[in-house]
Amino acid sequence: MKKIFLFLFTLFFAVHFAAGEQRVSVLTCSPGEEVYSLFGHTGIRYCDSARGVDVVFSYGYFDFDAPGFVWRFVLGETDYMVGGVPYEAFLSEYRARGSQVVEQELLLDDDKKKQLFNALVVNCRVENRTYRYNYFYNNCTTRIRDLVMRTSGAEVPADNGEALTFREAIGALTAEHPWYAFGINLLLGAEVDEPASQEALEFIPGNFMRDLSVSTVALPGGGSKPLVVSEEVVVEGTPVVRERNNLTPFNASLLLLVFTFVVMLCEVRSKRTYWGYDLLLMLLQGLAGLLLLFMALFSQHPAVGCNWLLLLLNPLALLLLPLLVCKIRKHEKPNVAWVQVAFVAAFFLSAIIQLQVYPVPIYFCALALLVRSLFHLYKDNICELTHF
Repeated sequence: MKKIFLFLFTLFFAVHFAAGEQRVSVLTCSPGEEVYSLFGHTGIRYCDSARGVDVVFSYGYFDFDAPGFVWRFVLGETDYMVGGVPYEAFLSEYRARGSQVVEQELLLDDDKKKQLFNALVVNCRVENRTYRYNYFYNNCTTRIRDLVMRTSGAEVPADNGEALTFREAIGALTAEHPWYAFGINLLLGAEVDEPASQEALEFIPGNFMRDLSVSTVALPGGGSKPLVVSEEVVVEGTPVVRERNNLTPFNASLLLLVFTFVVMLCEVRSKRTYWGYDLLLMLLQGLAGLLLLFMALFSQHPAVGCNWLLLLLNPLALLLLPLLVCKIRKHEKPNVAWVQVAFVAAFFLSAIIQLQVYPVPIYFCALALLVRSLFHLYKDNICELTHF
């Protein structure tokens, strides 16, 4: 949880600029361990030695204790704020977190420094400081990027490398956090599998830092000059030693598939049907589908509206569940299982024609649902079971 720490800049900086050395620089902080810090952070520093001012502005403040914060976050209605802290306090926070902080000083004339600073002060006013956060298109990094690039007039050379998708870019940052990565991949739909532009991927602080380092400003007489005067690591990051956790989504889903086969083997040997296992599987399937459907219909988060994973994690499974159990308990052939087979078949077809990129563990879950449904449909051909 982050506490909001805001200065009343509009009062403190209501005087004109005094002569002195002024510096403007961008600070890029490496990712942390909390879910909200997995991508890192960007701040912008203004330093005026003559007035003893050295402050870092940040668009990443939020109040986790605000009423309805979690619910509003789920709906994509999260409001963030811009504020500032003294430079040394900013560094101390990220030093304690173990994050690396890189400072890139910008080559701006005094007029542009004043223009940029005034824009930050205006943003910090009470009536302006809150904005609607969007993790791809309007976050703490894109806000600073837009301000810096607009004020400086700088251009970023085109990157001729292979274009990444949003999912690939996120995957590179969440690789060490498999459960976070799995959850993110479940919620994000087909939109994030389209190749993203170089500018669009600057929502990630590290990408903006990279592009900023090669940005140039056109000279009046022709030619150009680098926007970044110097680049320095002002806080050394502390390597994170993570305990190895074997219970990853991959291992858990593989275990689910193996356990499904074990359950069916036990049913064959005992000549009983453990319908409680179907109850659990389809309940989880349907509840997950309800979450995805809710996000698609009601959330303002980007890229959750068109999620083909709903073909597999279908909320209709909750309606099929009592029918399936009823058929099993009445010793009747559960033909409704064909609907489940259709769900899984549609899911695999969508993967084959590349409608969306799915996390690997989902394929094991799909196979578990498929073999379980086929078992119910053809178990009489395998052996004669006594229903329990």
